[in-house]
Amino acid sequence: MSSIKCKRVMNGFQRINVIPKSKKLRTTIIWVILLTICLLIFRYKNIKIDQKNIQQLVSHRSVQLVKYKGQTIGTEFEQFYMNVSSDKLMDPLIHKHQYRTFLNTGNECKAKHKFILVFIYSATYKFDGRQIIRNTFGSISNFANRDIQYVFVLGQTNNDTLQGKIEKENVRYKDIIQGNFIDSYKNLTYKRVFSLFWINKYCKDAIYVIKIDDDITINIPLLIPYLNNKINKNITNVLECFTIFRSQPYRRPRSKWYTPLSDYPFPTFPPYCAGPSSIMSINVIRRMYKATSIVPFFWLEDVYGSGFLPWILNIEIVQPICYIKDMHQSVNKKPCHFFYINNIKNVSDSYEMWRTLETDNKLKQNHTCKCW
Repeated sequence: MSSIKCKRVMNGFQRINVIPKSKKLRTTIIWVILLTICLLIFRYKNIKIDQKNIQQLVSHRSVQLVKYKGQTIGTEFEQFYMNVSSDKLMDPLIHKHQYRTFLNTGNECKAKHKFILVFIYSATYKFDGRQIIRNTFGSISNFANRDIQYVFVLGQTNNDTLQGKIEKENVRYKDIIQGNFIDSYKNLTYKRVFSLFWINKYCKDAIYVIKIDDDITINIPLLIPYLNNKINKNITNVLECFTIFRSQPYRRPRSKWYTPLSDYPFPTFPPYCAGPSSIMSINVIRRMYKATSIVPFFWLEDVYGSGFLPWILNIEIVQPICYIKDMHQSVNKKPCHFFYINNIKNVSDSYEMWRTLETDNKLKQNHTCKCW
């Protein structure tokens, strides 16, 4: 950008009483415009200097390039959690694990050994979404002699009427847990660590944990034999998902995912799991829970929970070949994926997809899917 210099404007020596009013007005306007331009340039340059200083600090650090899953990864992001000052590790929920559970289904999970614990991240007001899951794949609590439990994870609400409805819902279904944080998009990292806390306290004997959003349908008849195969082969440290590589922070303030340089000054994020779903073995859950005490808070839950934590723990992320598919495009087709995502939020698609999964299971066709 070419530099613009602000110069003082001199009108020369004139008698004031001979300057027309219109000319005086024009002169005043010119002065105001020039002053405004100068201020804007000064502010712009200061912002650019601040950003440049931060970027220079980052670039001056030695950056190691590593190969990960066939991808070249720059490890600048390691500075986010390495040599962290103690004042950034004081969050009572993330680092001190001072969670309280207002609604709880923990006794049921303790009472019976679970093969899969399905954690569904749901917003407080999404009653219909939770009911769709209960009416479809969430109705299967045992498949091929494997026990499955479904838990909806919520935060708090300040709306007493809404809270009352949630409590009545839980009395009926007993499948909701609610943590001591406000349920919001910006608080999803709190929800993530709360989930780890709850599993570690109430359901630590489960074998696998499936984390999903409430727009996901699980292909239970295909997923169970897939996980059985891992048990038979003694495969541990399981973290599987649709993996994002070299994702860049959003720097535009109007973006839903806006991340200023002051929060995260590095050009890319570590490899991480896309938010809608992931598969984790219980030992990975335990290790992640312990690691949260030393990793500074970052509000992008998927980057924090499935990016920073597995990276510092040296847990490999795997993306299965039959992992996830768009639901609308897959209705009435042979279901050979573990998860289906309802991108267009069409309720009828969720029910239609479930009928497809049921039919496929009755015809015993899922064994022909080449997923492992």
